[in-house]
Amino acid sequence: MKNVGFAAAHWGMLIWAILIAASFFAAAQVSQSIDPILLTGLRLLFSALMFLPLLLLKNTSPISGKGLLAHAVLGLLLATYFGSLFEALRYTSAVNTATLYTLVPLMTLFFEVFLLPSPSLKTRLLPMSVAAIGAVLLTLKGSAPGQLPALYPVLVFGAGCLAMALYSPLSQRFKATALKGRDPVTMTFWNMLFGALFLLVFCLFSGGWRSALQLSTLDIGWLMYLAVFGTLATFWLLHRAIGVIAPSTVISYVYLSTLFVTVLHWFWLRQLPLMIEILGAALVGIGMLALVLSSRNARAVTA
Repeated sequence: MKNVGFAAAHWGMLIWAILIAASFFAAAQVSQSIDPILLTGLRLLFSALMFLPLLLLKNTSPISGKGLLAHAVLGLLLATYFGSLFEALRYTSAVNTATLYTLVPLMTLFFEVFLLPSPSLKTRLLPMSVAAIGAVLLTLKGSAPGQLPALYPVLVFGAGCLAMALYSPLSQRFKATALKGRDPVTMTFWNMLFGALFLLVFCLFSGGWRSALQLSTLDIGWLMYLAVFGTLATFWLLHRAIGVIAPSTVISYVYLSTLFVTVLHWFWLRQLPLMIEILGAALVGIGMLALVLSSRNARAVTA
């Protein structure tokens, strides 16, 4: 696969951060009476089917049994993340799920130590930590001032965040072995198709499919939006950047996403930012700038 340029990868991830921020609010608009696992399965299925025409037009080599297994593992991680997001949103706010998601880059760095060891890992820890602290200051709040999120959604979405943290480094590890030469379109299609199949099969056994009768036209509209912008576009941008910049740096753009979520929250509720939120925004900006600059230096050294 021909990699995109360094600057193009970072610009793509900036767009990724904006789309992720918007997806938290869009996901919260879907009816809470519908089974979250069914919603997630439909979302991934819609996304995969939209990539199918592109896949059919490309001359790709046949997928081996090991390749299908690798896609199945990555699809399971996607299913775990998205399913936990919809379930957590039943009990907590979009802002709180965005707060928990800020832990994903540090978790990714931890998995990267074992899956993709590199001398540059240490240089990313400090700027990632600074940005993470800033992101937490921005959004650590419950449904009322001073109230922390409930334990259940924290545990549920925490498991999903672990799955997402493992996704990027494991994906890059597979690209060097079982999925060598796979482009972003192929990776996104197969991973999402497997994720959708896992979730929809689960719904058949759990009975969650019955709630499909409660889907309104508005719900389907939000699901289509999430499929195109919150899932398909973001994971294509993610795979486009993986391999050009390190997985933990790629996923660290969630810190900018958290900043965008908070800014949207200010405008949505017409609230003036608190001093602690201004401090958090500054830390996010400083941490991300340092992280991008360090990733450029690391690339120059290894080139």
